Amino acid sequence: MSNQTPSRPPTWLEVAVTNAGVFKAATAIGWAWIWGITRADLGHDPTVEEVAEWWNASARTCYRHLAAFRSAFPGLSDPTAFVDQAEVKPVIESTAKSMSNFAEKVKNRKKPVDTAMLKIGFLPCAYQVQ
Repeated sequence: MSNQTPSRPPTWLEVAVTNAGVFKAATAIGWAWIWGITRADLGHDPTVEEVAEWWNASARTCYRHLAAFRSAFPGLSDPTAFVDQAEVKPVIESTAKSMSNFAEKVKNRKKPVDTAMLKIGFLPCAYQVQ
C-alpha cells in the first residue's frame, strides 16, 4: 500500500507558479480576473486597451500583465479558458453586475479588493498543462 496522495489536477495557481513564479502567477490570475470582468461588462472579448480604459490603468501596465498571463499559461493567448469555467463565469458576471458605480471608484483610485479573485485561482486548471 502506498502513502502517496491521490492524483488530482493542478490548480490554476499551481500551474502559474510552476511556469512563471509566484509574482507573475499572481499577476496572471489578476489579469484573468480584470479581463473577465471587463468582458462581462462590455459583452465581448476586450482588447488590452479596452481593459486599460475600463480599469483606468495604463496600456503599458496591462500589456505587462498580459505578458505575465501568457508566461504563466503557455499556449493561452487570452483568459477565455479561465473565465469560462462553470465555477468562475458566474462569479465574474456577478462581480461585474455589482460594480454599477465602480468606474467612478476606479477613477478616484479606490479599487476594491476582491477575495473571489484569489479563490478562483485554487480551482482545478481546465486547460491542457504545457
